[in-house]
Parts: sequence; C-alpha cells; structure tokens
Amino acid sequence: MSRAAGRVLVSLLTAAVLLFALPARAEDAIDRAADKLKNGDDFRVRTQAALSLGASKSKRAVDPLCGGLEDSNNTVRAASAAALGKLAKGGEDCLEKRLSDESNASVKSAIKKALATLKGGAEPPISESTKVYLAIAKASDKTGRDGEEVAKIVRSAMLKAAGEQDGFVIAPASETTAEATKRLAKWKKLKAFYLSPKVLEPKYSGGSLQVKIDVAIFTYPGKALKGNIPVKLTQEGVSDKDTSSEDDLIKTASKRAIEKFSQNMERIQ
Repeated sequence: MSRAAGRVLVSLLTAAVLLFALPARAEDAIDRAADKLKNGDDFRVRTQAALSLGASKSKRAVDPLCGGLEDSNNTVRAASAAALGKLAKGGEDCLEKRLSDESNASVKSAIKKALATLKGGAEPPISESTKVYLAIAKASDKTGRDGEEVAKIVRSAMLKAAGEQDGFVIAPASETTAEATKRLAKWKKLKAFYLSPKVLEPKYSGGSLQVKIDVAIFTYPGKALKGNIPVKLTQEGVSDKDTSSEDDLIKTASKRAIEKFSQNMERIQ
C-alpha cells in the first residue's frame, strides 16, 4: 500500500470512528445532565441541567425532565417545564399532573405555556426537515358519554404519537383556514393533512370489549377527502361496562391510527 493510500485509509477510519462516537457522546451528555438534574446540590446546577436537556433534541430527555417537575425548587420546576415545551417530544401527562398540584404562580405559567406548545397552541416549528404538517380535528364521540373526556383522550394520544414521528409538525388547535393557507404558502412542497377521528360506541360481547376508531384523512387546508384509517381493538375479560378499559383502548387505538397514517402517508395523493 502506498503512503498516500495509507493516509486516505486512516482518514476514513477516523471519520468512521467519529460518526459512531457522536451518538454515544450525545447519550452520555443526556445521562450526565439527567444525573445533575436529579442529584445536583445547587439549584442553579439543576436548572442548567434542565435547560440542557430541553435543547438535546432527544426523547430520552423527557423522563428526567418530568422528574424535574417534582423538584423542591421553584426555578428548577419552571425550567423543567420550559424545557419540555422546547424539546417537544412528549411529557403532556406529567405536565398536566404537576399543574393540578402546583401552587407557585410562575411555575404554573411555565407549565401552561409548555402544554400550549405541546398541544399545538404555539407557532408551529416548520423547517426544511419537516415532512408533514398535521391538523387534528376534535374527535367525534359516539360512545354516549357526556362532556369532552373522550375527545381529550383521543387528541392527547394522537399528539403524543405524532410527536414521536420524525418530521411531523402539528397545527395549532385554533388555526383557521386563512392562517393555514398563509402559513403553508411559504412551504409549497410540504405535505399537509387534516385528520378527523371518530370514536364509535364500545361493544361488549362474550366477555370482551371492542373499541373502534375511524380516522378520515383530508388534504389541508382544502379538506378534500383522501381516505380513512380504521382501528379496531379488543380486550378480553371485560363483560360489564368498564370506562377505564375503554379509555385505555381508545388511547392505544388513537396512537395506532397515527402510526398507520405515518406508514402510508407517502401513498396518499
């Protein structure tokens, strides 16, 4: 082997090592920040750790940040909430739980702002890496229940599942057709869809519970019907009315609908 070829080979090997090392370094950084957030003696160290996790762009940061919401220090809790909002990888459940227990006004404000971001209430972060812009309608509830509990379960589950998909950006819940048209005009090649979920009446038969969700797929903002995603789930050992089991199946079916949409969206014309 010539000396020049040897130098090229060494350069390629070095580059390969760096490529494999980068994810490991990122994971190590998250682990270190998570440890500081949980065990740091100084609240300023814990606060900085929370902010670092929020900037990590990794879903692995969600659990430690949810833990940070239980910190004894107001500043750390507020920073953890803000970091979850910035991260935009999940955490709605722990934010909502903390909101019901939180007594500090500043922390409450940070939690509400993070929830608004995660639920599509803030300016959507569309970029060159965005694959699909997704608007999710309020679910049509045919379960026979009063109130909006089912619709909230569906939206929360669908938002969480969409947040786990690469390149998905969720439209604000209150977005108008005019706002969507103006926003998407800057991204002419971006695919945009409107999902309208419907939860059918749960069926109890033969000691089992069956829940079905049907999600209609429309273009967005034009709303031309393109198809639908039916999801049917069954749980054995449920013979009487069981709202808790219904909720679990509705949540799982909603997530599965997003997963099926993600797998098939390239075929939608």
